[in-house]
Order: sequence, then C-alpha cells, then structure tokens
Amino acid sequence: MAFTKVATLSELAPGKGKQVTVNGKKIALFNVDGKVFAIDDTCPHRGAPLSDGMCAGTEVVCPWHAARFDLATGEHRSPPARSGVKPFAVQVVGDEVQVDA
Repeated sequence: MAFTKVATLSELAPGKGKQVTVNGKKIALFNVDGKVFAIDDTCPHRGAPLSDGMCAGTEVVCPWHAARFDLATGEHRSPPARSGVKPFAVQVVGDEVQVDA
C-alpha cells in the first residue's frame, strides 16, 4: 500500500477524533499530545463510529457502549467488545497527515 494524505495537523483537535475515508475504508484519526493515531473507525461490538468517541490517554472509548481500544495497537481493552480494530500506519510530513491503508 501507499501513504495517502487524509488531513492536516491543524484539522485534528487534541483528544478528538476525525473520520476520513481511504480506499473505501472508514478510518478514525486521533491527535494525542501531538502524536497522530489511525484505527478502523467501526467498533466491532455494534458498529459505532469510534471517531465520535472520547480519548482517555492512548485509548478511545466507544461512544455507544464504552468499549475501549488501544490507539497504537487496536487491541480491545474492555468489554463489551470482544475483538480489536485494525491500526494503520501514520506519517506526518510538515502539516500533512498521511495514512497507509
């Protein structure tokens, strides 16, 4: 795969999520203390958009049922989700945020 520009750093408010689409995949971007993370935007429990969730350190809390996912690895950290989400590689070039999806 190749890196694709999806946003600028100025579009990513710290601690908030942003949904982007790359090659038909919905991806959630998060800015945590200046580090950008990208994970699959769909919670495996009931399909909630994780980009609408709240950040708790380097985890995102699902907005529907409070399942937690590690932003770096995609691993689920608490129920009701029983599986994780796919993480995507991110690179920042200047102000440009790029995702490999």
